[in-house]
Amino acid sequence: MMMRLSRCACGACQVEVEGEPISSGLCCCDNCKRRTGAPFGWSVYFRDEQVRRVEGPLTVLEGMGKRWFCATCGSTLYWKSFGTWRPGQTGFAGGCFADPTLPSPTIAVRCAQGMPWSSYPNSCALFDDMPPGFAQPILTRSD
Repeated sequence: MMMRLSRCACGACQVEVEGEPISSGLCCCDNCKRRTGAPFGWSVYFRDEQVRRVEGPLTVLEGMGKRWFCATCGSTLYWKSFGTWRPGQTGFAGGCFADPTLPSPTIAVRCAQGMPWSSYPNSCALFDDMPPGFAQPILTRSD
């Protein structure tokens, strides 16, 4: 099975995951824009059991779930949500993989909050807000 490596900008922290992600999507909400410093966040989700190794000086921020980021350079690496949002799954900042074989995003949500000049990959279904059933049937692979 393929191993994928997510790394922070300075290289001090890395997370290794096994296999293919269960989902890949873009979000244009203000929280994701602020978290990434970009017009949208690229979130790639793996099942918790796919996370194989975590290394480096990580700091955790709690609020809307937990976010782990590099204590040296500040790059957000991964997060866990609270409650019923994606239980058993870990979200990763897609750009931290720097892996051209990572599957393209399939959905872009909250596009109404996006920058008017933003464009999205052709692989994405676009939604102005959060579509009904977003967490499971639309975004998550069946296998």
